[in-house]
Amino acid sequence: MDESDNAVLSVVRNLSRLAALQQTGLLDSPPEEAFERFTRLASHVLRARTALLSLVDEDRQFFKSARGLAEPWATERETPLTFSICKHVVANGSGVMLPDARMDHVIGAGPAIDALRMVAYAGMPVRSMDGHVLGALCVMDDKRREWTTAELDALRDLADCVTEEIVLRTKIHHLEHQ
Repeated sequence: MDESDNAVLSVVRNLSRLAALQQTGLLDSPPEEAFERFTRLASHVLRARTALLSLVDEDRQFFKSARGLAEPWATERETPLTFSICKHVVANGSGVMLPDARMDHVIGAGPAIDALRMVAYAGMPVRSMDGHVLGALCVMDDKRREWTTAELDALRDLADCVTEEIVLRTKIHHLEHQ
């Protein structure tokens, strides 16, 4: 593990961030139409083979919603953290766009390229009520592609809508348990 891996893991394993993730109640929960809608839209609007709502936990990423994901990952709805490109979205707090992830010196050496049949990747952060990056709404393709500004803007807007859904659910949960 090199210095950049340690920096990513430091953010991913931040206790406040992990507590915010747990408070959403979304980890290990069944698929829900509200979130399925976002991955369908992301896949359709960006014409991407795969779209995921990935929540990055301490040692794995859980897919709250997945469209076009290969087996066995589609059934398992999670991968080890070593497969996660979304952890880089969490670590830097902003979008990650890779026209060809195989060419990235960090990600290209990881297992996700072959296991997830991923070449191109674009992911935008989804956040908790207090601003912690919980994961990403992302799209992937099995071929190289340049993401357009319009596509990235659309993905960012969809990720912001996911954030709003999470924040609303968290506020309702807090109100119900006061």
